[in-house]
Amino acid sequence: MRRTVDPKTAGRREILAFSLLPLGIMTVDCTVYTVMDFYLTDVLKLSMGLASFILLGTKAWDAVNDPLIGQLVERTRTKHGKCRPYLLRTPLPLALITALLFLPIPFPDSWNIVSKSGAVLGNAGNFVYMLLLYMLYITAYTAIEIPYQSLTPLVFPQKDRRVKAVSVSGTLGSLGTVLPSVLIWTLAGLFGNGAKDRTDRGYFFAALTFSLMGAAVIMISFFGIREKVYIPPKKPDGRQSVRLVLKDKRIRVLLICAFFCGAVNIGAIFLPYFARWNCIGILPMDKINAFIASVAGKDPQLDAVAILPTVLSVMSGVSYMLSMLLVPVFLKKMSKKTLWIAMSFTGAAANILVFVTGVWLLPYNTVPGFLLYAGLRFFTNFPVGMSTILIVSMLADVTDSIELETGQRLEATVYSFKGLLYKIAAAVFNVITLQTVNALGYNAEKMQALTKGVTVPLIASTTQAAVTDGVNYTLLLNGIFFMLTVMGSVGLILQGIPMLFYRFDEEKMEAALMEYRKKREEEREKELREAQQL
Repeated sequence: MRRTVDPKTAGRREILAFSLLPLGIMTVDCTVYTVMDFYLTDVLKLSMGLASFILLGTKAWDAVNDPLIGQLVERTRTKHGKCRPYLLRTPLPLALITALLFLPIPFPDSWNIVSKSGAVLGNAGNFVYMLLLYMLYITAYTAIEIPYQSLTPLVFPQKDRRVKAVSVSGTLGSLGTVLPSVLIWTLAGLFGNGAKDRTDRGYFFAALTFSLMGAAVIMISFFGIREKVYIPPKKPDGRQSVRLVLKDKRIRVLLICAFFCGAVNIGAIFLPYFARWNCIGILPMDKINAFIASVAGKDPQLDAVAILPTVLSVMSGVSYMLSMLLVPVFLKKMSKKTLWIAMSFTGAAANILVFVTGVWLLPYNTVPGFLLYAGLRFFTNFPVGMSTILIVSMLADVTDSIELETGQRLEATVYSFKGLLYKIAAAVFNVITLQTVNALGYNAEKMQALTKGVTVPLIASTTQAAVTDGVNYTLLLNGIFFMLTVMGSVGLILQGIPMLFYRFDEEKMEAALMEYRKKREEEREKELREAQQL
């Protein structure tokens, strides 16, 4: 007998198709996020001040861009739904802009920006180009991110199915985070004919590769999912939508949590800095390049940045995927709120412990210390994956509650504010961390000259000062390690505190919502019958 499937229930194929969305989106975004800071400061040679201006200045546009796109999605009405059409419209423009973001343009040296002291702060052409292209990238990314997140409650109206779908899709989708973070540095080196020529084309071709892969996967997902929640034909008023969302205390609490989520994984941007400066001598790069040359017939001229971030990303990537997959298991024992609080404070303690171990017990600039840190990243990255799943699920729950109370579906408005606050927090903490490291004396060109041909650690001890040309390099390198570890603890503590004030009865809301939708469906069927009779 052929099994009948409830058209309002998501099956395994639809969950798999939905999982392609975060896979594609994160492949593109992680490509940019992973390399952007290092690309600005160490490839384009922009000062950390100019790089910080680009990262923070573009968020001023985000403050306008996110709400506008949220309202655009909220008012979209097509035969494919209000969110699905964007899965076909935006991926290719997003891929093109992502690749152009890393397009190498040889601006003349006469455009260099020089400080009063005579130091070159960077090229004005590179600065303006990156500022404008990054704004375009943010616009294109938001045009796919908000529809994707808004699809969650529309494709999976049942709470139990939704948590499972978000968990599975997050787990599979996290491959989009793992692949670029693991391979981008190696591909940039290979495409760029080694470290010396990487500026010319390596990052461009690596970004082009990943962005086209991501765009193709996003477009495929369109054909495997459909929206199941009825959307009234009347388009909502934008101002009223914003007021309804922001006056809800539960939404405000979750948005504050989402803001501090932006600080949790901010340390990841320091992986290439850590690999390049803190880990000198960890790998025998001359022997590795010689081995590859003997096999491939060509010296790749790879440096530690092409390999060590990959090694560090493997364990954290596995942890990220596993943590997402385990969320439904934990939720059988506790509520979303309890799980959020527990993993936030436990993760904070773990990150602090890793910092103490790497500085005072088993130094990170030794082979045993590096291997221990690489392994411990498996545990410290667990909260990152869990918070990604939980915040999406809890916002979807409250969005359903708003529909029950007001009769309006406002997921695009909700997720546009969530995305805006997350990105603002990421930019703010990014700038804070960059400026802190800059204040400690970071200068890529001076450090490169200092370590040229050196195969031993830049500092002999992680606890004794090593001062050269007025810079305490022990303090500087420990500062970079601090950003990789303790900054995550700061974000986890800050995201855990607001959740203590979150109040939401999931079981009560679920029962009331099912009854409400049943009545609404009956009313809709009655209207259709009356229309047919006329």
